[in-house]
Order: sequence, then structure tokens, then C-alpha cells
Amino acid sequence: MPEYNRSALIQTHPILFLVLCFTLWKLLLISVAIASPGPGYDTSTTLPKCDLEEGAIKASSWLDKFVRWDAIYFTRIAHRGVVFEQEWAFGWGFARLLTLVGRALENTAISKQLDAEALAGLLLSHCLHLLSCLMLYQLTWTIYPVMADFIRYKSAIIAASLHIISPAGLFLSAPYAESSFSFFSFTGFYLYAKSIDEHSRGRAGRRDALVVISGLVLGVATTLRGNGLLSGALFGFDALRELSQLRHFTNICRKSRRLGFVIIGGSVMGICAVLPQCLAYLEYCVNLSGTERKRPWCSHRIPSIYAWVQSHYWQVGFLRYWSFSNLPLFALAAPMLLIMIVSSLNVWTLNAKTNAKRVKTKQYKRHVATTDVSQFQYQGLIQSLAIVQMILAVLSLTSYHVQIITRLSSGYPVWYWWLASMIVENRALHMLGREWNGARLVVRWMVVYAFIQGGLFASFLPPA
Repeated sequence: MPEYNRSALIQTHPILFLVLCFTLWKLLLISVAIASPGPGYDTSTTLPKCDLEEGAIKASSWLDKFVRWDAIYFTRIAHRGVVFEQEWAFGWGFARLLTLVGRALENTAISKQLDAEALAGLLLSHCLHLLSCLMLYQLTWTIYPVMADFIRYKSAIIAASLHIISPAGLFLSAPYAESSFSFFSFTGFYLYAKSIDEHSRGRAGRRDALVVISGLVLGVATTLRGNGLLSGALFGFDALRELSQLRHFTNICRKSRRLGFVIIGGSVMGICAVLPQCLAYLEYCVNLSGTERKRPWCSHRIPSIYAWVQSHYWQVGFLRYWSFSNLPLFALAAPMLLIMIVSSLNVWTLNAKTNAKRVKTKQYKRHVATTDVSQFQYQGLIQSLAIVQMILAVLSLTSYHVQIITRLSSGYPVWYWWLASMIVENRALHMLGREWNGARLVVRWMVVYAFIQGGLFASFLPPA
């Protein structure tokens, strides 16, 4: 496509452009998955196919290529509910989404040939991945209001396009929680950003409603992936900022109202995160039959089944993954860890310097420019997201199964913005005493890794 026509399409039909890019990328990834050889060393995918009532086993199909690793747990839980304690480690909310969509597909002709839950997972992941790309576009457009329109369009398009080719690869297509987590996270961040816009326009009611709704949406994200709880830092940081403003003893009622709704939004998110833990506590610690005993985690200071299962069954914990045999996995995760850490530091530092300069200007002190004040708040939001991303990277390095950072990263927007800004500004990366075209290197790595990972995943081979 000629440069002029491509630029015109981006400016006039950005959503269409993203849909076309998404469709092409998915067709390539699916082709790689279907062309991958054999079932791999593990035949677990065939186990959920047993129909216990009829004693039949459905024939193997191309859909099996996408039901690998954790996807087996998700589809089984969606089919018959949680049976074993360790299954509580898998997103409670995503399993229920699969159940709802799977039941809707049960009576269709295609589900008689294919597993309804696996097909539901495939459809959900593709649809929500596309929607998360579009939501990231809207979030980027909203959070950078002072840019020239073309630069703003370009930044938003590039950030969303980078999410399409995320190193999460086939995990964003298979029955995994990554795409749904990205969608609900980006939607929650977008609603929070829109509350800043409504605040700058003097619409307090809409602002307060958006803060609470964003808490609800981000709360749903915590039921899909446990690391979603980190996003609660947005409300914590905002509450601290509002508290610091109260010391000036001006507009105390307005600031107290804002603080109150930030606390409510954070509380709603917390309730959503705690709900699955409460259900598990009732099942394993309260509603017991005469022969059943309480599980060990019931007597913990914080009786979390999720923390117990991750530690007891999967050896998750501080430095527990640091062993010589896991060195290849650390090497595999190193590029994404480096990208997330460098981008977090770069974005946080840049926004901190910009805010410091703005505070010193008479224009800000007199609150003359509403756009300037709202941009100050947007940059505070970006800084908060950068801190959240940094915390995730550090936890992945020290406490998680480190290789999963390549897919966890898909739901965090800061590194997309950092990379998009490097592309838009044609900015070089200074490392090891020389200049590098960092953006080009990262994008090439993303594409190559996604294809290799897709082929390995479909063949039931690590990394997972």
C-alpha cells in the first residue's frame, strides 16, 4: 500500500485499519498453529473429550491445537465446575465466561463436532483481543489530549497495533484469560481517564460515576487474573494525591467528595477480588461434611486459597523459581522484563519532570488553563500505571514463574506507549555506549517470538 494511501486510511478510518491488521495477523498465527506437527509430548487435551454419560470420545480436530497447557483447566472447569482445590488458581471469572458462551453454543450444529467450551474460548479470546486493541486506541487518544491530531492518531494507532502483535502470541487466541484481562484492564483505565476529562469540564456527577464504574470493571479483571489486583494502586495513588490537596484548606467539600468516590471505586474493585476467595473459604473452611477437615490455609492470617494453591502446587514464592534448571526460562523472559522495566522508568521520569515544570508555572498556579490542569492529572495516571507495570516486572522476576511475563505484559499499556513514542519520534535508544534503533529491534523480536511461541504452543511444547 502506498505511503499516502496508508496515511489517509489511518486518519480517516483508524478502526478499519486496526481490524484489517488484526485479521491478517490472526490468520497468520492460526495458520502456524494448525500447521504445527502432532500433539506434542502431552496428550492431556484428549482427556476432557470423554462424555461420561455416553462413554464416547469426540474426534480430534484442529481446535485441539489451541487447547494446551492451562487452556485444558479452563475448558474442563467451564464444563463441569471446580472439583479440585488446585483449580482455584485458574481465573474464576474467565471460567464462568466460558461456561456462559459454551452453553449458548451447545445446541448449535458446530458444537456437535467440536467441544463447546474450547470453541467458546477461541471465540471469546479473538473477540476480546480485538476489542482490547480498539480500547487501547481510545485510551491512548484520551490520555494524550495536547498532541497535534496527526501525532495523536499515529501514537494511538501504533500502540494498538503493537498490542495486536503482542509477544503473548497464541495465548491471546487460545482459551486463556489474557485477552479478556487486557480488555477489562484497558476499559477500566479508559473509564478512569474519562473521569479526569469530566472533572476538567466541571461535571462532578459524571466524574464520580466513572470512577466507581472503572473500579467495577477493574474488579472484574481481578477475577480473570490475580495480577489484576495491582491496578488497585491507581485508586491508592489518587487517594494520596487528594489527601495532599486537602492540606491547602481550599474547596474542601469538593476535594473530600472526590476522595470519597475514589475510595468507593477502590473498595468496589477490592470486593470483586475478594468474592472468589470468600466462596472458596465457605466451601473448604465452613460448609464441611462430617468427614471433611479444614484445609491448612483456612487458619492462615489471610486465608487466601489463591495464594495457597500457587505456593503449594506451583511453587510460587519469593526466589523459589531461582534455580539452575530454570535459567533458560529467565533468558526467555529477559527481553520482556527489560522492556517493561526500562519503559516504566523512562515514562515515570519523563512525566515527573514535566509535572515539576508545570507546577512552577504561574499558569498552573492560577488554574488558568483547564487543559493544562487535566493534562497534569493524566500524567499522574500514566505515572501510576508505570509504577504498576514496574511492580509486575519485579514480582515476575522474583516470585512468579518468570516466563509468563511475556503474556502478562499484554494487559499493561505503558510499554506500548513508550515503544509507540520511540517510533513516532524516531528516537534512538542509548545502550552500551552506542545508539540503537530500539523500536525496530523490539518489534522484530515481538513478531519472531510470537510465531515461534505459537508453533511451540500448538505442539504442546514449552514455554507456557
